[in-house]
Amino acid sequence: MKARSQINYAGQKVRKARLDAHIGTQKELAEKSGIPANIISDLERGKRQMSPAWAKRIAEAVGGEWSDFID
Repeated sequence: MKARSQINYAGQKVRKARLDAHIGTQKELAEKSGIPANIISDLERGKRQMSPAWAKRIAEAVGGEWSDFID
């Protein structure tokens, strides 16, 4: 299992990518990615570990590579 700081770091990358893509809210990212807003919230807060499937959907929504969101 990954250390808590690594999970938080991954969540921070999602939040930064969302804001850099001018997606203001987690709900907007949820709509663009097809991932429920509660999962986006959990990912950003480090409550869930990123899966490759979620990383790919987020990368499509914000731009960039899905591997950027996997530590």
